[in-house]
Amino acid sequence: MRLSLTASVLGLLAFGSMMASPDPVAATKSKMGCDSDTEIWDAALGKCTPGTPKYKRKPADQATKPPAKVTAAAKKAPAAKKAPAAKAPAAAK
Repeated sequence: MRLSLTASVLGLLAFGSMMASPDPVAATKSKMGCDSDTEIWDAALGKCTPGTPKYKRKPADQATKPPAKVTAAAKKAPAAKKAPAAKAPAAAK
C-alpha cells in the first residue's frame, strides 16, 4: 500500500514537471536573454532592444554547401611553382 502510494506521488511529480517544462520551440533566446528573432543586445544600454539580428544562425538540420567539384582540366594542369626564396645577405662578423 505504501509502495503504490509513493509510486503514484512520484509519477504525478514527474508528470507535473514534464508539463511545466518550457517548450523547445518557444525557447529561442540568445545568450543574453533576448528573443533571437525580434530583439538584439545593446551593450551601451545594457538591455535588449527591438531590432533584427545582423547575423542569423543556421538550423542544425541544414546541411552546409557541398565542396566545389574539380574539373578534369584542373586535375591535369601542373601546380604553380613557388619562387625561390631570396637569401638574406650574410651578417657582418
